[in-house]
Amino acid sequence: MEKTQLKFKTFKNNGKYVLAEDYTYSINGYCITVPKGFLTDLASVPLPFRIFFPKDGEYTPAAVVHDFLYSKINNTGINRELADKIFLFIMQELKVAKYKRKAMYKAVRIFGELAWEKKLENEGYSKQAVIDKTEEAIAYYKKWKQILGF
Repeated sequence: MEKTQLKFKTFKNNGKYVLAEDYTYSINGYCITVPKGFLTDLASVPLPFRIFFPKDGEYTPAAVVHDFLYSKINNTGINRELADKIFLFIMQELKVAKYKRKAMYKAVRIFGELAWEKKLENEGYSKQAVIDKTEEAIAYYKKWKQILGF
């Protein structure tokens, strides 16, 4: 649920938007704050698909949080897989149509690796395999399941 209102403005007409204030979204009590001044492109949708999925829409808060989690300044310890699940969770909370959220989630799962940036600190857990059953993986996902509730 949104804790603060999302406020942004265009940034030099380059397809980017800058947050005018900190933006906080709570997921089952865990708050993620996207800092004032953060640059986002909103939903990273290729041009041919924007007729169906515009850059902004009811999913904009999910896209902004997802962009932050993918950025190098994300120091939450949330890895790419969890960032994508959070994106889906927020879209579900915002009541984005099922076909849209499923298509957008699949797109970030398939193509998101290209946009994932190495973190300046607290990289989170990097998966070792498609099915990762290491003790480290089990502990990581157990911890975040308790925090996020999913």
